[in-house]
Amino acid sequence: MAVKPSGSAVRVGRLLSFLGGHGESGYSLSELARAVGMDKSTCQAMLLALVEQGFVHRDDGHRTYALGPSALAVAAADGDRARLARLARAELESLTADLDLETFATTTFAGNLLVLARVPRSTLFGLSMRVGQTLPLRPPVGAVHLAWAPPAAVDAWLAAAGPTCAPAACTDTVSVNVAPVNVAPVDPTRAGEPACRHRRVIDVVRERGYSVTADDALRWRLRDVVDQVADAPTDPGPRRERDELLRTLAERDYEVLDPDEAKSWPVGEICAPVFGRDGRVTVALGLVAAQTLDTARRAAMVDRLLFATTRLTALTGGRPPD
Repeated sequence: MAVKPSGSAVRVGRLLSFLGGHGESGYSLSELARAVGMDKSTCQAMLLALVEQGFVHRDDGHRTYALGPSALAVAAADGDRARLARLARAELESLTADLDLETFATTTFAGNLLVLARVPRSTLFGLSMRVGQTLPLRPPVGAVHLAWAPPAAVDAWLAAAGPTCAPAACTDTVSVNVAPVNVAPVDPTRAGEPACRHRRVIDVVRERGYSVTADDALRWRLRDVVDQVADAPTDPGPRRERDELLRTLAERDYEVLDPDEAKSWPVGEICAPVFGRDGRVTVALGLVAAQTLDTARRAAMVDRLLFATTRLTALTGGRPPD
């Protein structure tokens, strides 16, 4: 007879996951019960047990709950990841101060893109996802993490976009010996093939060394829906909308393949990789531009971002791939 997961353990996991994804605030009993889909008495009993063990902290003055020291100690036990998060945040703070932009760091974990750190321009709101939030790692999400990955990992990522294609079948080519990067026009007979289009994105990101995504209203709607998924983890509605938004974005020109060909371009985000000891991407640092940028401003942002990722690669003992 198959063993089923403990219902109580699942509910505890929901509580801790919610608090972990909303670490900037404390939440009342009513807010937590509603967010994780529990009745208040059950939620309160679980919170009391977690407070007793130190996994949750109760603010008696405000009667709110947040992650406690035991939960933070568990997180810190992953020494390399915790150190990477601290160093990444320090670089983000410097980037935000220099460029007056919101910044963030992402990594990959269990088939998802995970927000590792974030430094907003304002303490009141942010434009990127919150720390601890995730997105499924599927096109168009995560190109900067896949651009230096082994072929099998790229193929698995592309498979989520539709029928896969061999590299030779994608006739679009990238000329790498000129600046700016020039990409041959897409063959109209292949323009509708998602896998070929996203393989081309991977090639361009790898050759120029960073990713530039277009500013699109759907991107900001996706961020709002990701908040809804985190706030109501038992509600299937936000998850369905998130997946539909990802499918729609995958069919658009999400990545700006030739940003230097126009004097100005509405840019959403600029992301660049930090490499580990094995030459693979361990984390990506990103700038939330959310504005139309001319060539000079965009180049200044890219230069400053690449300086930060190069420094973080060195600080963590990493190396660029051969």
